[in-house]
Amino acid sequence: MTVTFEELQQFARMLLEKPLSFSLDDFVKKVEEWVQSQPEPLRDSFIGYFGSGGSKVVRRRELPQALREDPDFRERFIKFLAGR
Repeated sequence: MTVTFEELQQFARMLLEKPLSFSLDDFVKKVEEWVQSQPEPLRDSFIGYFGSGGSKVVRRRELPQALREDPDFRERFIKFLAGR
């Protein structure tokens, strides 16, 4: 079954609200599933943030790796998904 964007939002909220109920590794695996379900042109699109605290842009296909390796990016992405 394909992971939807709305499900990713729910997983992100779970990470913030009940961090022990859903692991970061589980979240990244869900993101990988979501990325793999995207058409090729979308996997090559960019995701990122710009602001006074810095900026970072990654290809969507590189999103799981960025979430594993960059704590600042991971925190911002999870908060974005959770609507915070």
